[in-house]
Amino acid sequence: MAVFRGSPDVPVANELIKRLNENTRRIRDLEELNRALETKIDAIEERLLKRQEELKNRFEGIGEDIKDLNIRLMKIENDIKKIKKNLEKTATKVELDEISNFVKLMNPIKMNFMTRDEVKKMIKESK
Repeated sequence: MAVFRGSPDVPVANELIKRLNENTRRIRDLEELNRALETKIDAIEERLLKRQEELKNRFEGIGEDIKDLNIRLMKIENDIKKIKKNLEKTATKVELDEISNFVKLMNPIKMNFMTRDEVKKMIKESK
């Protein structure tokens, strides 16, 4: 097998070198594409991690808000219970109406009172 110029193996060697160069170029292109994809994947992973952290912080904040709301709700429920107890101690409308009627009935301004002298005079007249 002659590997010198002019030998019949030269076109085969040239073809092999051409194919080797073409394959090397393809490998470089694939490596470059691979690096670009890895860069994009890294950027996506970084954005996802950042977004995950933001969501985690928001959920923690929402959890704290829910705790605060529960505490406020418990306070409101306690206040309502206190108000209810106080309302049970107050008079009802019917009771107030009864008291009002009693006061009207016993109102000294509207009632006609007799003096002692008038009573004595009436007793004398009736005899």
